[in-house]
Amino acid sequence: MAPIQPAGNRQYLTDVDVRIWLRDNDPAANLLLDDYEFAPEEIRSAMTLAVDYWNDQPPPLMLPYDYTRFPWRSSLLRATAANLLFMAAHRFRRNALSYSAGGMTVADQEKYAQYDTAGGALWDEYKLWVANQKRAINISQGFAVLA
Repeated sequence: MAPIQPAGNRQYLTDVDVRIWLRDNDPAANLLLDDYEFAPEEIRSAMTLAVDYWNDQPPPLMLPYDYTRFPWRSSLLRATAANLLFMAAHRFRRNALSYSAGGMTVADQEKYAQYDTAGGALWDEYKLWVANQKRAINISQGFAVLA
């Protein structure tokens, strides 16, 4: 995904930003997979889910955001990471199977609890931030100066 440069040269969140933050930017570093953990489509879906949550919370704004125009990069990054961790947790849960071979037990897919916990902490942060931001917007729209 090519970075988007809005007015003021502020770059919005990209797949690369998300990969770097999650340490998913070097396939060789993923020793078991030798590949990226998250596909570009998963990253964009996670971004979209985060922005959809923002758009769904009151008060509604005249022009809803999408992930290419969301102006709060750090909050979108955390919410995107939370959604990706939830997606990965679901995949781990679905594929969890402990097995033994040659006296060794392997449970390489039983990481879902850790992913859910990490995602939950980030998502709780995001929900609190959204509530505070929307409250501030609501208050700012409720006051007027009378001359």
